[in-house]
Amino acid sequence: MRVCHVAPELLPVPPTKGGAIERWIRDASVRLVERGHEVHVVSRDHGDGARRITIDGVHYHYVRIPDSIDRGLPAAVIRGLWYYTGAGRAIARIAPDVVHHHSRPAGLWLTRRGAGAAPQVISLHSMEYGWGFGYRGWDRPIYQRGLAAAARVLGVSEFIRAHAVERYPEIARTARRVYNGVDGRVFKPGAAATAPGAQTILYVGRVEQRKGVHVLLDAFESWIAARAPQARLRIVGPHSYWDRQPSPYYAELKARCESNPRIELRGPTYVDAELAQLYRDATVSVVPSTFPEALGLTSIEAQSSGVPVVVSDAGGLPETVSDGHSGIVFENGNAEQLAQAVLGLLMDEPRRKAMASAAREWAMQTFSWDVIAQQLEDVYEGVAR
Repeated sequence: MRVCHVAPELLPVPPTKGGAIERWIRDASVRLVERGHEVHVVSRDHGDGARRITIDGVHYHYVRIPDSIDRGLPAAVIRGLWYYTGAGRAIARIAPDVVHHHSRPAGLWLTRRGAGAAPQVISLHSMEYGWGFGYRGWDRPIYQRGLAAAARVLGVSEFIRAHAVERYPEIARTARRVYNGVDGRVFKPGAAATAPGAQTILYVGRVEQRKGVHVLLDAFESWIAARAPQARLRIVGPHSYWDRQPSPYYAELKARCESNPRIELRGPTYVDAELAQLYRDATVSVVPSTFPEALGLTSIEAQSSGVPVVVSDAGGLPETVSDGHSGIVFENGNAEQLAQAVLGLLMDEPRRKAMASAAREWAMQTFSWDVIAQQLEDVYEGVAR
């Protein structure tokens, strides 16, 4: 089957600047190629002049976005229009059997002619649907038309599927849940590079307020540090993907971290092998988001690496955990409850080891790319029929 993924307009694929959607597209495409499919990806360019390239058997087609419309007010409207016009032409050249869009119903609607008779599928990776014209009176009808044109609407969690159906009841018949996948060949248990006996609490992700990093910091400063003298907190991630200057929130949090020698605040890594080692070095990983996460890829990656997780009950995050077996779910924003969950794992080694083993098993049974690729194949074959 010839499958064409259409990436959003913000970040390139394969990802060089992060992006959970872009990593999803790359990893799903590689796994589908391994399973015998011809896979194409339409993406914005990397700024290096390349228009087409093949990596790991996946054929990438790039739409160049001029600098003049890639920032400021023009980017809000014109960039998406430019990108999806070019994407429509690329889709027409590829002539796929199935077109798979990501988080952009407006993009699906705009490129529908390029798809011809090929059925279109869309994965919703968040509660918001990205590019539009910035006016709800225009955007909502376009989103409705795009979703209506999709043969299947795939939520990356049950939370996202239900939210989409609540907002657009007419898609109830075509809406399905297909989770994000994790590469268990990269994110796997192994030897830690840290000193024996060290206890590392890990956070991976953007360091911004809605990610709840301050809740984790409160928990560490007020409860964990005093009761677990061997514990260290490691925070890994960018202050933003797009803003050049750090926010006041980041500046304040950075000052708090620098005042405590047991806290490490470091920048992001976009190399999967390095990220996988960070997980393996961790004793427990925490995802403390205070906004409704669509799912929570870092929770899945940590568990795949054999690390138990503590996650808030925001959005789809609880779906990433077998609560009490592979990890623990705490009340959104409750720093004391978060601290008690982390301390319970740090201070009970047999329980922590049992949970680490269960985490790997749970992740592979539920989120491995072998499982998710089979579900995607079932979707594609169903709409193609």
